[in-house]
Amino acid sequence: MKRIMVYGTVQAVGFRPFVYRIAVENKVTGYVRNRGEYVEIVIDGTSQNVNDFIDDLDQKKPPLAKIDRLDISEKSSDENFKPNIFYIKESKGGSSGSASIIPPDICVCDDCQRELFQKTDRRFLYPFINCTNCGPRFTIIKKTPYDRQMTTMGQFNLCPDCLREYKDVLDRRYHAEPVACPICGPHYSLFDRSRKKLGNPIETAAKLFENGKIIAVKGLGGYHIGCDASNEEAVTELRRRLGRPYQPFAILGRDVEAIGNVCYMSDDEKKAILSHERPIVVLEKKDSKTFEKAAPGLHNVGIMLPYSPLHFLLFNYTSLDFFVMTSANMPGDPMITRNSFAFDSLDVDYFLCHNLKIYNRCDDSVIRDGKFIRRSRGFVPQGIGIPHNKKVLAFGAELNNAFTLTKEKKAFISQHIGNTTHLDTLQFFEDAIEKLLTLLNMKMEEIELLVSDLHPQYETTKLAERYSIETGIPLIKIQHHISHARAVLTENKLDEGVAVVCDGTGYGLDGKSWGGEVFHVTEKNEERIGHVKEYPLLGGDKAAKEPVRVLVSILKDEDLSDYSNSYKYGSQGIDALKKLTNDEKIFSTSCGRLLDMFSVMLSSCSERTYEGEPAMKLESLAWKGKDLNIPIEIEDNIILVEEFAKKIFDLRKRERREDLAKTVHVSLADAFSDIAIEEAKQDHLPVAFSGGVAYNKIFSDAIKKRVELRGLKYVEHKLIPCGDGGVSFGQSLFAYKNI
Repeated sequence: MKRIMVYGTVQAVGFRPFVYRIAVENKVTGYVRNRGEYVEIVIDGTSQNVNDFIDDLDQKKPPLAKIDRLDISEKSSDENFKPNIFYIKESKGGSSGSASIIPPDICVCDDCQRELFQKTDRRFLYPFINCTNCGPRFTIIKKTPYDRQMTTMGQFNLCPDCLREYKDVLDRRYHAEPVACPICGPHYSLFDRSRKKLGNPIETAAKLFENGKIIAVKGLGGYHIGCDASNEEAVTELRRRLGRPYQPFAILGRDVEAIGNVCYMSDDEKKAILSHERPIVVLEKKDSKTFEKAAPGLHNVGIMLPYSPLHFLLFNYTSLDFFVMTSANMPGDPMITRNSFAFDSLDVDYFLCHNLKIYNRCDDSVIRDGKFIRRSRGFVPQGIGIPHNKKVLAFGAELNNAFTLTKEKKAFISQHIGNTTHLDTLQFFEDAIEKLLTLLNMKMEEIELLVSDLHPQYETTKLAERYSIETGIPLIKIQHHISHARAVLTENKLDEGVAVVCDGTGYGLDGKSWGGEVFHVTEKNEERIGHVKEYPLLGGDKAAKEPVRVLVSILKDEDLSDYSNSYKYGSQGIDALKKLTNDEKIFSTSCGRLLDMFSVMLSSCSERTYEGEPAMKLESLAWKGKDLNIPIEIEDNIILVEEFAKKIFDLRKRERREDLAKTVHVSLADAFSDIAIEEAKQDHLPVAFSGGVAYNKIFSDAIKKRVELRGLKYVEHKLIPCGDGGVSFGQSLFAYKNI
């Protein structure tokens, strides 16, 4: 008799019925059950049959299952063992230990899609159809073991037909915890502004979309707001109501053919958009005028395919190919999950809502060029392998925040949290920590180390300090860009390398604002070997919202009257900023702010209305430009940007703006690359690129090209976000500093 403990993603994936089937096929007896931290199997049979069973465990496992390890031991007897049969035993929670993580929310599988539109099926047109291979998981789970009573579906008692499926070990819905039907499950309702209920909610909503109406739609992880993406008046009105004049909206497309008609897709992008995770994928437009109201001034747009039954039903009732489907919350705030809050706070025409409680809010994931901009729905709470087995809580950065918990050589990055300067977001942050601890079968007192950013004013730093005082758990603080550098190398399983880190800002070891850095990273050390030459950052953080301040600080002796019309304070404002340059005490090495400055210079984007706007518009301007080959001078590994900026400024009326924008990207990328290459070439070290600027495809492609031309290995992020959403992962790797 053998006892097998299976660790990994083995709950909520149909693993126990799978074990039952292969046990019967291989003629072994015993039982299987969930133990919270793992799945336990006790089997007996001939040596050959037992070995075949163990082989099948890995080779034939369900598509969503992932086995991290098997612990196999001999067992002389077992009181639960029943001779001559194999059965599925009731789940039993275990002690705090290894975590058997449930999978993320998964898009509707092919079988459920077929049943959804099959008139003879009892779930015909039912918007909560699911099975063991698809549907909500993370958003409804309270704690493990993953049983119905541990989810928000527990409030819905199963009807006889659903109960029969649930108990049938050979049925696709055997122990599918969210299983439901129109008789016993949750349902959608449609309300107008006065909260009057309308009939045929989904079909009516689809027709209202066709008529230009704006509708709040409650999904799996929170509320979206939608409208007809092809109706320019509707999109313009949506912008007015949300107060987002230029921020790009996500698009929901009918199918991959419709998306292919308006956007270019590489094989990898097509694979991502069709994957069962169903992220938003940022694609290049075939025509810059496409979705101009939804993604103004940009050469690309974020598009996703339907992932919930509701999405498929909406398209079923309309001829529209595209909806705007943007998060209903304000930027940086938590997703809205409660119907009452949506009714009270959203300025929409109608509300399409359901009565299933969302326990874990979860925003859509966003991917560009294979890199995560936001890692959330479809990927959380999957773990990522790391070198240490310590229990660490890393608090991350401030904007685009996500935290990380580590346990048994895995890092579990939270869903997207948002801007922790917002009180509601900070509350969500703390709530999400408690919930993920519970899901991992951990307690706060088990945490061995807390890690925060070095910035003393970050709310996450203050929170980490409070946690440390209250619990007695030691706290260390890691510099922002060093966290980025460590993250990208460790993700690529590298102990040593040279890392280029470029972003908007981060508190430096010298107390100044960093953001254009090169590090030599070894197994237990990080050395800053190069950076952008410091320049005044007029007004500090104000320069992020008014990048014209950076333009003035670097080109203070130039005639900047051309930019007075685009600056809200006009020529007097420009003159006032010039007078401040000699008194400015805040200095920066930020590459992100430089790109913002060139965006002002070349595209007149003097004010940022959403995160990343100036740099995104500069990249779009550069997309069809050509490099004019204007190198930037480097002195003692310091990138001298002032003279380069003056050259671009002088050329702005003689050369195409598109070409100058392309030149800015390539020249800056080459400067960082050259410093990194010089450091890396002696020991033939790999060169890595991280930070928010790494989302910029022109910039990252230029670094990759130059590094590889010199015969060195180039690595980048594929598993975690390049930007601040990945900082906590990097922080969590510093357990060796204190443990």
